[in-house]
Amino acid sequence: MLRRSVALLGCLTLAFAQVKEAPTLPTLSEAEVTRLIATARSEVLLEMSVFDDRSIAEGYRVAVAERGARGYILTRGDTAEIGASYLPWASILPGTGARLIAYTRSDYAVVDRRVALIREVRMGLPVYRLEENPAQVAALVRQFVEAYAVGRPYRIDALVQRLGARFLR
Repeated sequence: MLRRSVALLGCLTLAFAQVKEAPTLPTLSEAEVTRLIATARSEVLLEMSVFDDRSIAEGYRVAVAERGARGYILTRGDTAEIGASYLPWASILPGTGARLIAYTRSDYAVVDRRVALIREVRMGLPVYRLEENPAQVAALVRQFVEAYAVGRPYRIDALVQRLGARFLR
């Protein structure tokens, strides 16, 4: 019995040491998020269940409208035009393609296919995590490309027609 207790204690101590030593990925502030996305040279891939994050939207605007990067947005169809969504204005920026899908797997942005920014919500607040592992970034790019291929194109003119119809009644 004593031997099993000592062995169990040794295993628990080893497991705790491994958990304690596990590397944590760096987190970013909202200003760092904006700067990171704004530095895009060729493209920004953006998948969010609701495109309502101001720091990501501002970085996207700078990258696409000012720096000339291509932008690709994936979001859920049922959240595309809610009041907080930046999708309608982002979709009219030159060099932007937007598509709607039934569900998103996570909220992230990939900048120039080299670095990913993953957005999580903890205790109601966004937390941004930087991912620079090439294999992880490639997996996110693959996930994005597959979902984008089956997404329904988002058209701002359909929104304008719906809003115009309200006023013509």
